[in-house]
Amino acid sequence: MASSQKQLSMSFLAYLLLMLAHQMPCLASSRSSSLAAIVGASNQTVNEEVEALLTWKSNLDSQSRSTLSSWNGSNACSWRGIGCDPLGSITSLNLSDSAIRGTLYHLNFSQLPNLVALNLANNSLFGNIPPGMAHLAKLTFLGLSRNNFSRNIPTQLGSLRSLQFLDLSVNNLTGSIPSQIGSLTNLSVLSFSDNKLSGFIPKEIGMLKSLNQLYLMNNRITGPIPSSIGNMSNLSSLWLFKNQLVGSIPKEIGMLGSLGQLDLSSNNLSGSIPTTLGNLSNLGFLYFYDNQLSGSIPSEVGGMRSLIDFQLSDNDLTGPIPSSIGNLTNLNILQLYQNKLYGPIPKEIGMLGSLSVLGFHYNNFSGSIPSTIGNLSKLTNLQLASNNFVGHLPHDICAGRALQNFSATDNHFTGPIPRGLRNCTSLIRVRLENNQLKGNISEGLGTYPYLDYLGLSNNELYGELPPRLGEYSNLTSLTISNNRISGVIPFEVGNMTRLHRLDLSSNSLVGEIPKDLGKLTSLLELSLYDNHLVGNIPQELGTLSDLSSINIAGNNLSGSIP
Repeated sequence: MASSQKQLSMSFLAYLLLMLAHQMPCLASSRSSSLAAIVGASNQTVNEEVEALLTWKSNLDSQSRSTLSSWNGSNACSWRGIGCDPLGSITSLNLSDSAIRGTLYHLNFSQLPNLVALNLANNSLFGNIPPGMAHLAKLTFLGLSRNNFSRNIPTQLGSLRSLQFLDLSVNNLTGSIPSQIGSLTNLSVLSFSDNKLSGFIPKEIGMLKSLNQLYLMNNRITGPIPSSIGNMSNLSSLWLFKNQLVGSIPKEIGMLGSLGQLDLSSNNLSGSIPTTLGNLSNLGFLYFYDNQLSGSIPSEVGGMRSLIDFQLSDNDLTGPIPSSIGNLTNLNILQLYQNKLYGPIPKEIGMLGSLSVLGFHYNNFSGSIPSTIGNLSKLTNLQLASNNFVGHLPHDICAGRALQNFSATDNHFTGPIPRGLRNCTSLIRVRLENNQLKGNISEGLGTYPYLDYLGLSNNELYGELPPRLGEYSNLTSLTISNNRISGVIPFEVGNMTRLHRLDLSSNSLVGEIPKDLGKLTSLLELSLYDNHLVGNIPQELGTLSDLSSINIAGNNLSGSIP
């Protein structure tokens, strides 16, 4: 029985082998026919691709045709900017930065069925973006930025379901963003920036859950930011600045846990800053400046511990700075100027050891500056102007010797010029006008090789002008008016040859006007009025050909202005 079954099996196997042997010629013939069909279809596609590109080339200007001189014959794979698959079909067209001028009107996209990447960025293409691009079903990359395309974004682009990269930035596109854009669910990068787009951001944009970067800045987009934006959980960059957006910042923005850059600046946004921002622990850059935001800065901002650059200036924010600001230890830039913030500066500000720029100017802050500000050893720019600060300026305000730009004008500061500034050789601009500073001016000033602007007017400083002023060789503006400065004008002032403005008016200066002022060949304004100067007006002042304003009244001078 077992032997019989074995023989049956062997017979069946032999039968199969015999049948297969008889079928082989047929199978081979069938395979050859299929291959021939594929090659034939491929050849037809290649011929159509060549025809499409040569037709487009023939309708470009002469310079463009010259640039595409390699576009001739039937082997498109050897042409400039062309990439092909193994069968010779065109898969990529890259002519970026090629000075191509013309339109896409004569480019038949239906004859380019295998195109995966199309990059025509930074050329001189104009006209509309053809709806026929919808035929590019395999397209994953579309770059048309930095051209002169106009009219609307065609709704047909929503058919390009394979698209991962779409950049139409820096053109003259108008109209609104089509809602069909929500169909491009594979998109990773979307940029429509620097156009003339208007209308609302469609709520369908929230369907782009694979999107990593969204750039819509520098347009005329209106309406609110759609709450559906919170669905874009992979978003790392969201730039909507310089539009005409209105309404409040949606709380759903706090759902974008991958967000690293958020720029909503220069819009018409109103309402309060959402507390949900505290969830954005990966956020490095936050720009809400130049809007109409109101309310206070929520304490939850302390949760954004990766923040490097935080700018809320030019809004209508009120209330104090939350002490949780001290949690932002990676912060390099903090700009809160031009708001209605009030209260004292929290001592926790001294915990921001990486801070280089600090802008508190044009608010209603009060109280004294906390001594902890001396911990900010990397500070290069400190702006305290136009507040209600009182007390002494901290002596170690330049502890890190890095401070370059320091302004505390229009406050109620008293006491001397901080002694820490004396050794702050990095200073470029110092403005302390309109306070009640007291002390000997010669003790408050050091050596500043880079100093460009020194403003000490309208204080109660006394003493004599130090001769080392002549060492300020880069100074363009020196204003010390309306103080109690006495003594003579040191002749060394004549060494400040870059000086444009010199204002020593309303002091108690004596002696003669030094002839050395005639060396100040860049001088535009000279104010020495209301002092006790005597003697003749030096003729050397007549050589200052750029001098447009001079006021030396209220002295005991003789002679005429040369």
